[in-house]
Amino acid sequence: MHPVDHDLPPLLEAAIIAFGDATGVSVHLRKAPPRSGADAVLEFHVGTRRYKRLAHVKRTIDRYSSVAAVRAQVAPGNGARLLLVTSYLSPNMINACRDMQVDALDLAGNASLLLGDSVILVSGRPRPDNDLPARSRTWTKSTLRVALALLAVPPLLEKTYRDIAQVAGVSHGTVQNAIHGMLDRRDLIEQPGGRAMQFVDTARLIDEWTTLYPTLLRGSLQLGRFRTDIPDWWRSVPEFPDRCQFGGEPAAAILTRYLKPATFTVYCAGEVPREWIAKARLRADRDGNIEFLRSPIELQFAAGLPQNIAPPLLIYADLVASGDSRNLETARLVREQYLPA
Repeated sequence: MHPVDHDLPPLLEAAIIAFGDATGVSVHLRKAPPRSGADAVLEFHVGTRRYKRLAHVKRTIDRYSSVAAVRAQVAPGNGARLLLVTSYLSPNMINACRDMQVDALDLAGNASLLLGDSVILVSGRPRPDNDLPARSRTWTKSTLRVALALLAVPPLLEKTYRDIAQVAGVSHGTVQNAIHGMLDRRDLIEQPGGRAMQFVDTARLIDEWTTLYPTLLRGSLQLGRFRTDIPDWWRSVPEFPDRCQFGGEPAAAILTRYLKPATFTVYCAGEVPREWIAKARLRADRDGNIEFLRSPIELQFAAGLPQNIAPPLLIYADLVASGDSRNLETARLVREQYLPA
């Protein structure tokens, strides 16, 4: 079993971002199964199809023999193709990977992938200035909260750092650093006079945030999992919009009436409401289908939307991260109808 490399998650996240920038293909980073020998699982979304691949990180792949050695060492034994993630792949190395039927991607966005009937080939993008581009280094739990606050509450773009900090639940200094990072990456620009900001490419930022949220932030928000034998329990509990809001499938069902929820996500300002536990006869179950999370930002109420649902970006991210194909069409509807283009 290889030793843990604490730089692997940032490298993988940076490679995913670069690949998305180069191809427009959405990729989600997930933990590798125990004893798989892989560093992670990458889930590629091509149209309505999803492809999960065990990923192996090798910082340097600079010669044909390097690919051959890795292929011999860690190639899957079930006929699946090997997926390498590395810092840089020259055009010659892209060709070598194709020749050896090895899939690969790097920090520049270069890639050679066979996903079902789709061939994705990106070659010739220049080597990054460093192994971990600024786009990845500047994303943390706190900066993801700031970005969510700005995306969920657009009027904050005209407010002070103190106002943003209150909604995001982070310090004034964290907001300042996050804003400066987003300005440096051209996620934001300042309007003339410097009194307000605006997004440069909202759709790209939504894609990036949705990709990073499950890996960097969501896991730290867990409050508990529960189960109940009461059908449609979520429709009968009292509404406490200032204390908890539905995310994921129940929120999407409320918004689109297109989905019958099977799993339930609820965002809370604090603890799980005792009134809900009693009313719905919720019982703790670590494998339960009812998940309570601490809201990553101050609970918001959007004009024209039900007060008992989370911001549409959180709902969309929950649906995409679920890994359930039945949620993807609903996620598309939520994005088209409730998220900025």
